[in-house]
Amino acid sequence: MTSTDNARPETIRLTDGRTLAWSTYGDRDGVPIVAIHGSPDSATVWRLADTAARACSVRLIAPNRPGFGASSSKPGRSILDWVDDLDELTDHLGLESYRLLAISGGSPYALAAAWRHPDRIPTLGLLSVIAPLDVPRITAETSPPIRFTFFVARRLPFLLRPMAAAMVRTARRDVDAAAERLIKLRPEADRAVIRRPEVMAVLKANLPNQFRNADSIATEMRNAARPWGFDLDAVTVPTLIWQGGLDDVHTPAMADHLANRLRRATLYYKPDYATFNFVDDLHDILDSLITETA
Repeated sequence: MTSTDNARPETIRLTDGRTLAWSTYGDRDGVPIVAIHGSPDSATVWRLADTAARACSVRLIAPNRPGFGASSSKPGRSILDWVDDLDELTDHLGLESYRLLAISGGSPYALAAAWRHPDRIPTLGLLSVIAPLDVPRITAETSPPIRFTFFVARRLPFLLRPMAAAMVRTARRDVDAAAERLIKLRPEADRAVIRRPEVMAVLKANLPNQFRNADSIATEMRNAARPWGFDLDAVTVPTLIWQGGLDDVHTPAMADHLANRLRRATLYYKPDYATFNFVDDLHDILDSLITETA
């Protein structure tokens, strides 16, 4: 659920001159959790967690990656490059320690941060994860449109830019039509949740922020398909993974792979969930990040 208090983005100027934008939800005096959006996506999606964050006394800090929301683009960036941006933000905010929560395509970025900073991140939460796409048959259970996108990202990356440009044009031309197109790509279990008025409002507010820059969208897809730049076996931060059994975008096989590769992972499996069903569990998810370790 979301409150009516829509956080206005804040910005800092990074050392290379780019702008990094973030929004804060929940309790500004609460326990800091950095919330990492999916791909393509933006920090606006975390507005859905505002009410739960307030109830849990959590300060939910949601940055936009380059080219999303009001954050400047960065051509050719890698997953590990983004950890440098995160470091500048958390240092700016004076956070010596913070928890991480990531959804979907944000998973590799969160894992990269945990790999680099096990001393600063006591707990990592991953929601509806993706796994490295070079794992044999890891995309076998995804829906045909998603499987095609992953195939293009791995085998035909030169097509990513025109695909992303089409997404941007659709979102700019008609937000309602773009929202309906995205809903049709989701499992039925998700559609019922997305069509709730408060969730649909966030989805439509999110669209202009997530489909702003075609090059950045293509970069996100390319980064997911390439080697992530670190060894999953070397991630030592206790990691909590929440996965829905009906999710055909981020499949149970992907969650199983990460749970088996990570040294300190706990998998919470919901057989009747897809992705958006977890909106109803955000209070428990945030509370777990504060109180539990794997």
